[in-house]
Amino acid sequence: MTENNNPTTRPPSAGSGVEDDDRLFFDTVNRSRLAINKAAAGAGVFGLLGCGLLFVAAAIFFVTESYFISMLMVSFALLVYVTGAELVKLFLSSVTVFFSSKHVIQQAAYLQETLVPLQRFLQIRPDATGTVTLGPVKPGVTVKLPDNPLSRDIAAVLDRQPEPSEYLQYIAHAYYAECHELYDYSSAHLEFVAGAMPLFGLIGTIIGLIGMFDSLSADVTIEFVSPQLALALKTTLYGAVFSSVYKIIASRFDQRLKALDYDFETFCRALEVLVETKAKVRVGS
Repeated sequence: MTENNNPTTRPPSAGSGVEDDDRLFFDTVNRSRLAINKAAAGAGVFGLLGCGLLFVAAAIFFVTESYFISMLMVSFALLVYVTGAELVKLFLSSVTVFFSSKHVIQQAAYLQETLVPLQRFLQIRPDATGTVTLGPVKPGVTVKLPDNPLSRDIAAVLDRQPEPSEYLQYIAHAYYAECHELYDYSSAHLEFVAGAMPLFGLIGTIIGLIGMFDSLSADVTIEFVSPQLALALKTTLYGAVFSSVYKIIASRFDQRLKALDYDFETFCRALEVLVETKAKVRVGS
């Protein structure tokens, strides 16, 4: 029989049928399910068209001297370019990371929820150097975990796999990877816009200064050149303001990404302890 090299194939559990195996474990991460994925990022058709239309609208507002709205449209144009059709999901994710302590992706929220009782039971904590340490655990002890898909997967693997360590690591990574990519892409997209906005503000400044110097003559009054000077200063100001806003939002995703990485590291260490001590897992009440 030809060996199946498909990386998404689940290894069969000891003493169980194929039908049982299909219900045991969390499906592998499908990249198309990401809120922001590589296929939707960059210069896709929607991204280019949307970016072009928004730049046209920004130019119209610039000509009518609505500089704040013009710079706002420029920032949206850059976001549409890097996210494509996923701009709304990026916006919703940004709101979520500001007003919720849970991770944006449900699978990562399960990991966070399951880690809390594991930390409490195993007394996992970082030492003075930041290294994850744990307290004493008796062999064969029973650990109570909340009733969620991740806890059920862990219990099934510990009960049915003779050497569960690697498979537990794989399952934990499956619950972690999707949210990690979302945070990583979101932060990169917002950082791109934050870095580009001061440049567009500088462009407006140069346009204003060129207009002011072109109009200089012996009989020019301050009332005549002040609009061009105001244009130069306003576009610089708005570019800096929008850059700061996007930088702040990107920093929230960076913070969540670091917290997720720490949760994943701690969770993997907890799984190692469960395997080493041959612990049992009881799900729910």
